[in-house]
Amino acid sequence: MRRSAWVAIAVCCLVASAIGVAAAPYKVLLVDGTKTLEATLRVGGLAGAMRQSGLAEVSVLFTDVVSPYDDPLAGRETPAAPYDLVLIIPRGVGDGSADVVWVLVGNAIAASPELASSFSLLSSGIGMAFSGAVRALSPLDDLWALFTSALYVSEGWLR
Repeated sequence: MRRSAWVAIAVCCLVASAIGVAAAPYKVLLVDGTKTLEATLRVGGLAGAMRQSGLAEVSVLFTDVVSPYDDPLAGRETPAAPYDLVLIIPRGVGDGSADVVWVLVGNAIAASPELASSFSLLSSGIGMAFSGAVRALSPLDDLWALFTSALYVSEGWLR
């Protein structure tokens, strides 16, 4: 990766952590299962960009799972208030063995025009953060995302 890209990601992370966001409309959990420094910095840049937009209150959770399809939230204590959106960036994104980021929602994307447009914006942001190496999939695109969303609603992770 070029030095300027590293600097841009680092600056984005620093700026995002220095700026406080008040009353963001969406509560987002970003689950980072990546194992490489480059991928983790990209996740940090994505989280920073989401915070800077003012559209989301972002929490980041680091996980250590064996496979991209393992449940990264299994065995963890559920939050006091559920999230509107859970982004799972699985193990393998950094080394090229996984090319998907799952965007999990509790209600159907089509039911909320705001959420549908937010998904489109988020999807392009994910593509930019990972230089087009990954794509975002929602419960409307992927059965794993659909079943995991339903599980997280029943466990209290998602609204």
